[in-house]
This record gives sequence, C-alpha cells and structure tokens, in this order.
Amino acid sequence: MEKCSHGGQDGACSTCGESKSREEQAISRTLRHIRHKILVMSGKGGVGKSSVAVALALSLARRGHQVGLMDVDLHGPNVLRMLGLKDPLDLGAGQFRLPPEVLHNLKVISIEALMRNRELAVIWRGPLKHQLIRQFLTEIQWGFLDYLVIDAPPGTGDEPMSVAQTIPEAQALIVTTPQEISLADVRKSINFCQKVNLNLLGLVENMSGYSCPHCGKELPLFKKGGGERTAQTFNVPFLGALPFDPQVVEAADQGRLLELSEEQSVFFNALRPLVTYLTKVLPPTSRQEPGVLCFAVPVADGRAAPRFSQSSRFALITVKDGQVAGQELLDTPPELAEFPVWLERLGVTHVLAADLGQGAREVFKRKGIEVAAPEGAERPEEAVQQYLNSQRG
Repeated sequence: MEKCSHGGQDGACSTCGESKSREEQAISRTLRHIRHKILVMSGKGGVGKSSVAVALALSLARRGHQVGLMDVDLHGPNVLRMLGLKDPLDLGAGQFRLPPEVLHNLKVISIEALMRNRELAVIWRGPLKHQLIRQFLTEIQWGFLDYLVIDAPPGTGDEPMSVAQTIPEAQALIVTTPQEISLADVRKSINFCQKVNLNLLGLVENMSGYSCPHCGKELPLFKKGGGERTAQTFNVPFLGALPFDPQVVEAADQGRLLELSEEQSVFFNALRPLVTYLTKVLPPTSRQEPGVLCFAVPVADGRAAPRFSQSSRFALITVKDGQVAGQELLDTPPELAEFPVWLERLGVTHVLAADLGQGAREVFKRKGIEVAAPEGAERPEEAVQQYLNSQRG
C-alpha cells in the first residue's frame, strides 16, 4: 500500500482523511446551490455533442436562467473556442479565480482556461481527471445556478464516470446522429446510465437533415428517424431532431457563437422546443413544497442568534404536519445581498431574525418569504417551535 504525502498509509492518515472530508463538504455545498445538473454525452465522437451542450447553455441563459457550463472533455475541449474566450486564467495566486463570464448569467470553465499553451495535449490518467472535475466543483465560485450543463467526452470512460460518482443527481442527455454506427454506440451510453443509476433525460438526434440554401428543401445527410426509433426501443424520451446548420459550424469555428442570432439559425430554432421541455421537467423554481414550511434561523456557537450579522451559519429547518421533520446547518453566504435569492432557491418560507431592515423585509415579501423575530430561544428548533405555537394560539 502506498504512503500518502504526510507519511501515513493511504486511507489511514488522519490529515488526508480530514482533507477528503472537507472536500466532500465543499462539493456538497456547491451542488446544494445548483438546482439541476445536465450531463451532455454521446456514444461516439463527431456527433456535435459540444455544439448541443454550448447551444443548450446559451439558450437557457438567454431565457434569463442562471446557468453554468462545465467542459470536462479534457482531451478535446472546444467550449472556450466556440465562445471566443481566449484569455487563460492566472494561477499565480495558487487558486482558481472566478470562471470567465460570458453573459451576466452564464459562467464557463474548461481545462483550456488553465493552460498557457492550448495546443499541448493533456496526457492524464483517470485519477487526475477525477480530481480536476472535483476541483471544478470545489474551487470555482459558481454561486446560485438554475442549471449546470456538463459537456462530457464521447464514450463511457473516466470523465462521465467521475461526474456520475461526484454528482449523483446529474441527469444525462445523449446526443446522436441518425447513422447506424452512432446509434449502436448510443445503446452503450444508455446501458452506462442504467449501470451507474444516472437518470436519463432523453435522446437528441443531431444532424438530422440539411436545408438546401437554393430551394429550401430538406435533405437527409444520413438516414432519418434512427434516433427516434432507438429511443422507442429503449423506452427513453426522444427530445427532438436538430438539423445541420452551416451558420452554427462557421460561428463555432470562428469563436463567434455568441453573436449568432437564434432567430436566423435553423439549429437554434429547432432547439427551442427541447429547451422548453427541459424547463418544464426541470423547473428553475425554488424547492418550496405545498404544505411544507422551511425556516432559516441564524446560528452562533450552536445557539439561535437574533441577528444574521452576528452569525456565520444558519439552520435550515423543515416542518411537515406541524412537526420538525429535518434540519441542516449551512454557511451564511459572504454577500448578504444574495441572501434572499439563496433562501428562495433553498425553498425557505420563513426567516426568523430580528435585524432585517424594511428594505430586506420587502425583498423577502416579494419572494413569498415571511419574516418574524425570534423570542430568545436557545436552540434553532426551539425558535421554530415558538413561532408555530404563536400561530396556533
């Protein structure tokens, strides 16, 4: 058995164990702020998977959603080039900075952002790939996201496996073309999702046809309808067929995909029903459930604190049928201005704090969150119980 860097046996070093525990907690915190995670994958290369992933992220962001785009195709990253992002991240400080922001509500990260020479090959084995994907989640400040779109490399290798292990709530979207050889590999991707318990959103058939620029007639590039038949065979949703669009190819090659008008692109027009479907099955709303109350209570030294300004953490307490059903302790975000948005997406219905001004109360009110002052309870759950008792009385 190999020794770790601290001199202990791998898995037995208390320092390493603590480090791994902190990393797991950091990943958990990051994922808690991301409502939906979409893994875009394909059975083989050359099917336009990255184009679909980037276009999906752009379309969601243009609809006003908070979106992240994470390129984990470590050996063939293309996302930054498609979007025209050329500046590398400066790692002189020894840590990752914020990912480059394309739109105000779209954040992007790729291994190319960390490379000073993007022409060099990435020659890594599985453990390094796995660790980088985890670092993308722990060291990049994603903030609150409605959707995280993950562009995986073709096949069922290390990267999609790492995503499935690190983000178990991720849902897969498989891209194929109508070619029989592509469809054969799609079946392996479907089997992969089943084996690792990865929920499958559905199948997208890319390059399903080509509209003649002279006569406007749609011409099949390959066979037609193969993706839909494969979806029916495996009883998975067929999310639509996307045509080959020379405008998208040219814009992506020139790094000007952001400048392409969706109205003028047959590809983006065909993508709209798919985006509409995804926002329905994966709604970007808060976690509030009918009949369930969720309380946010500031905490200091394990006790309920009257003010958020006096606490670095807060308790999130769920109440069902008048009884406390669950509790978790979360760090208070460094930017208190983001706090109402954060609580809304956590499904909070009530805030028990005394130091909120009228402006903050109005913000919470617009989001459907009630604010009340606690009455000196020792523990957070006691503050919640006091509030429930006052409502019953």
